[in-house]
Amino acid sequence: MKKITKISTQKQAGRYSIELDQVFAFGVAESVLIKYGLAKGRELDDALIAQIKYDDAVAKAFNVALNYLGHALRTENQIRMKLKEKSIEDAIQDEVVTRLKTLGYVDDLNYANHFVATKKRLSPKGPTAIGIALQQAGVAQGVIDQALATYTVADQLAIGEKLAYKLAARYQREASRAKQQKIVQGLAQKGFSFDVAQAVVAQLNLANDGETERANVTRQAEKLAYRYRNDATQARQYKIKSKLYAKGFSAELIDEVLPQIAAPAE
Repeated sequence: MKKITKISTQKQAGRYSIELDQVFAFGVAESVLIKYGLAKGRELDDALIAQIKYDDAVAKAFNVALNYLGHALRTENQIRMKLKEKSIEDAIQDEVVTRLKTLGYVDDLNYANHFVATKKRLSPKGPTAIGIALQQAGVAQGVIDQALATYTVADQLAIGEKLAYKLAARYQREASRAKQQKIVQGLAQKGFSFDVAQAVVAQLNLANDGETERANVTRQAEKLAYRYRNDATQARQYKIKSKLYAKGFSAELIDEVLPQIAAPAE
């Protein structure tokens, strides 16, 4: 048996140094001090000392987790990764996570619900992108499915519509057909299904008006005419037509505009 001969405060708030038989033995958190009723004159055996040290390790790990949680909601996996960075053993991680769950500080479904809501409101993403992000955060697929159930098709169409208008402005110099295709691709890259992306484009009038479409094809034709200026007339005309058609312009509009593009002298 060893006797506590002195208890003193450490520089770190809430921690105490324990001396046994006038020799420093270990430090403890205030919660551990109170739990075991540690006081000067009390005798401790080796088994109890080992348990006190273990509980203090849990207390320190718990504080690490609380500090990490102080900045944002975290998943269980993120908490475990943070504790692992601190070389905290699995058994202590288990105890910390269990305590956090009991207190309601860690709840993966709550995290996922908040994540979905935030992505819908502040940084618009489609369900696929959100699901991948939640997987990377370590959320179980069943929990992800529950959270994504709150992201209704009506929500997706409304959010997709706002993104579509932004994309339409980005691709305003494209042919109507190409612009619409790129909007669909852009929405898919944001995590919306192709079905939803196509439905968004179908319900919006994103086609260029006649004047804009004509200006776009003229601009493109002039660039191509300069690129192929050294080709023979027939070859040049064929290449320009092919490129313009591939860019989404109609054959009728190409045939209308192309004769107006000045041909280089041969």
